[in-house]
Amino acid sequence: MVSLDKFKAVDSSFRVHSSKENDGLVATLCSLDCFHDKGVIFIKNKKYYRRLLEQLERGNIVETIGVIFKSSFLKEINGGDESKILNQFRFYATVESVDLALSVFSKLFFDEFNKNGNDSIDGRKTGSARVHPTSFVAQDVFIGEGVEIAANVTIHSGCVILSNSTIGERTTLYPNVVICRNVSMGQDCIVHANTTIGSDGFSYNYHQGSHLKVWHFGGVVIGDSVEIGSNTSIDQGTFSPTVIGKGSKIDNQVHIAHNCRLGNGVIVCGQTGLAGSVTVGDYVVIGGAANLAPDIKIGNNAQIGGMAGVTSDVPERGVFGGHPARPIHEWLRSSATLRRMSLSKYGKDRDIPKRDRFTKSK
Repeated sequence: MVSLDKFKAVDSSFRVHSSKENDGLVATLCSLDCFHDKGVIFIKNKKYYRRLLEQLERGNIVETIGVIFKSSFLKEINGGDESKILNQFRFYATVESVDLALSVFSKLFFDEFNKNGNDSIDGRKTGSARVHPTSFVAQDVFIGEGVEIAANVTIHSGCVILSNSTIGERTTLYPNVVICRNVSMGQDCIVHANTTIGSDGFSYNYHQGSHLKVWHFGGVVIGDSVEIGSNTSIDQGTFSPTVIGKGSKIDNQVHIAHNCRLGNGVIVCGQTGLAGSVTVGDYVVIGGAANLAPDIKIGNNAQIGGMAGVTSDVPERGVFGGHPARPIHEWLRSSATLRRMSLSKYGKDRDIPKRDRFTKSK
């Protein structure tokens, strides 16, 4: 728990305008799609406010949630209807800059959630780690405090498993895999060499000439029968976990950023990059070296062509390619049209060898 007084200590602009309780304690920070009891959400503009209203329309209970507004935005919306909405929350408050508050407040919770973990002494020596006797753990493996390793797990040399992570039955970690704190891995998974799961997401807020880090503590949840290639990185969620669904297969050199949620049976080919908060439906196939922009949604059973640049949502069963990505037949037709246009000025001279075309046209 972090007190509201600590919020005030790290951001002097923090002001509480209304509160139903006087204990002044906050359990965690929340995203708008995942509320937690005694958590806090941030609203800085109309985009996030609309998402909040959508949650209320779905009947989500917010009586135990606090909300922090950008002070200038709250003045824009302040009125009779908004007062009724705000009174549903545990408390509401304002700050001058939500970006600044997000950075400095997240550090408070990062420290709170990680203060009990001990990654300086192997948990097997302190007795805090639990390793099933049927599991194989090679030499030069580090296991942090509170780690749980189930039956018939194989962990090769050089692996590091940090505090409070769990490894399911029959999972294999190949050499030099790093499992960061608060990662939950299911049964029958395979993680190939030099992959990192659960590192901080790449998230910063620019404020007065500095890039302020947003501290992540959401962890990663990996379902059963997931295989992850070598040299792949999967970042933990900011406040709620990054999720990899059951049976998904991820190739080598793939990056999956914070807050991404992959459904069941997803295929991600090599050198693909998913930016933050991408949602991928069940049984999606993503071709090699594709790139997906932040906050987009890919529908169930969709297909993304190799080297595609996906900048908007893809519908269920959609087949997209190109840059920017669009329906594959549209992209192929436009590519063919551009080629015809580029050659049309030569007219009947299309058969002229390439080395002579520009000379002939002069």
